Formats: sequence, structure tokens, C-alpha cells
Amino acid sequence: MLVIVLFVLVAIAGVAGVAFLRFQVRQSRVRAVMALAQRIGFTFTIADVEHLVDMPFALFSKGDGRGAELVISGVHNGVAIRMFDYWYYDQSSDGHGARRRSYHRFTCALATIPAACPRLRLGHEDFVTRLGGHLGVHDVELEYDDFNRRFRVKCDDQRFAFSLLDGNMMQWLLGADGFDSVEVDGPWVLLARPKLEPARWLDLGSWLDEFHRQIPPVVYSTYPPR
Repeated sequence: MLVIVLFVLVAIAGVAGVAFLRFQVRQSRVRAVMALAQRIGFTFTIADVEHLVDMPFALFSKGDGRGAELVISGVHNGVAIRMFDYWYYDQSSDGHGARRRSYHRFTCALATIPAACPRLRLGHEDFVTRLGGHLGVHDVELEYDDFNRRFRVKCDDQRFAFSLLDGNMMQWLLGADGFDSVEVDGPWVLLARPKLEPARWLDLGSWLDEFHRQIPPVVYSTYPPR
């Protein structure tokens, strides 16, 4: 009996220790993001008070549940930008009542540009997307074979896809890979990368700065802001 009690106590202590460690890690991240916001003159909120996850991006429709947190907002090199942690989970069941959640975590940056762009999503080619191509689910095919092999482009307005992704933009994206996805919708550009340490969040701002500079002038003249 004593052995069982000791075992239970050790198990409880282990669970409590893991929970405390997770709490400490989260608090450390909160402090680091808050310090970054103060250093660059951005506002900071722990919760997603602006309901960013309600925006119409494909990334924000994935999974069975989702959320954003640790949001910093401000103006970076003349462009309004928000950076934040984002997660979603897929829920599964073992058939006996037990449920399991698989989490996917990202750090995102959301910027505005002076254009009213049709919806476009740029992601990476993988086995599933290549299989979809064989089954008749086709991406927008562009003029660079290297680009088509590495990336998949989803866009209902093919003219916009060709306008935005001209030769210079595609060449730059091939060299500036490392993102998980890029989405454009109206004046918004959403960049998502696997979860980053706060010390690297400004890399997202620099990436969006250069993306903004690479946008061809024809995009602004053909799709002016509303």
C-alpha cells in the first residue's frame, strides 16, 4: 500500500513539475516579446484582442481549433505591421473515447500594402500537393520551372498571379525561401514561419519590407486600393 501511495505522489510531483516548467517557458517568452515591443516602439497584447484569426486567410481556417497570442503592432519602415504567435490543432480519437490534439505552431507577420489584391496563397510543393496535381487539382503554373517545382500558387485570378509573381519576384522568392506560407488578400500580406524565438521576429519585418519592394508597379496600377 505504501509503495502505491509513494508511486502516486511521485507521479503527481512529476506532472506538477512539467506544468511548472511549461509555465516558466511561457512567461519567459511573454517577457521577451514584451521587451522587443518596448525596444522598437510597438504596442503589446498577450491576447488576440483584434481577432486576427477571424481574417479570411487559409492558414486561419486549418485544424479543429486555433488561436493567436503575444501580438505586437506598429509601423516598420513606413508599413503598418503586426507580429504574433499563431497555433492550430488537429483533434483525433482512438475510438475508445480518448481524444488527442496535435498542435502546429507558427510566428506570423501581417502587413498592409496600398493595393486591393485578389486572394493568393503561396506555399511549398510536397507529396500531397503533387498527388493533387495528378488528380486534377492544379496550381497556377508560372514561367519558371524551378519556381513551379518548389512552390504551389493558389489564386482564382490568374492575371493577378502573373502580375505579382513576375520574373524578379520569383527570383527573389527562390532566394528568400524559409517561410511556411505567404498569403495576400486585399491590402493584407500574411507571412508565416515555423515558431521563432522573439530575437528573430524582426526578420519577419525585414522579409516583408523586401517583399513590398519587389511588388511590380503594375500591381498597384491594376489593383488600386478601394
